[in-house]
Amino acid sequence: MKSKFIIIEGPDRVGKDTQQDLIVKNMPTKVFHKIHYTSVPFKGEQGTTYSARMYTDMFEMMLSLKNKNINIIFNRSHLGESIYAPLYREYNGDYVFEIENKYVNSLRENLYLITLVNNTKTLVNRDDGNSFYESEEGLKAEVDGFNRAHIKSKIKNKLKINVGTMTAEEISFIITDFLQSKNTLEIDNQLKLNL
Repeated sequence: MKSKFIIIEGPDRVGKDTQQDLIVKNMPTKVFHKIHYTSVPFKGEQGTTYSARMYTDMFEMMLSLKNKNINIIFNRSHLGESIYAPLYREYNGDYVFEIENKYVNSLRENLYLITLVNNTKTLVNRDDGNSFYESEEGLKAEVDGFNRAHIKSKIKNKLKINVGTMTAEEISFIITDFLQSKNTLEIDNQLKLNL
């Protein structure tokens, strides 16, 4: 059985942790490992060097495990680097797409991207004070960045959900259906038309 590597991306307080836990609950025939990437504490060239190594190692790990029936959920990953690096760490994070491009064909059937977004007003209301942004405009830049990064990613199996006022269970139903579908690309295209 092939491994599943599920990346969940999106701004703070959009529901990534909740959806990660619901994937585990709603797919009980699979055992999942969970990896949560935290923010890189370095700026400038040191940040680029550290992150490039970290995300290269992440993809190398996936490649080595792709046929071993090991399932991993990545709570945050390389796409966040393309947004947060220029906004808060003083360097361009688009190099992560070059790293991704080296691996996506080899991981075509194993790798899934789920990007969650919402409107800035809802996210501000859910903020716990630990987010990077200092204004609603900063948060809007983050949300716009995740929308762009999702489009720019070459991962075949990808799903973007504007969670809006949906419940966690409604969102989880869409995600579970996406992850269990034989033709995930088709589901992605249908959802884009509906959102």
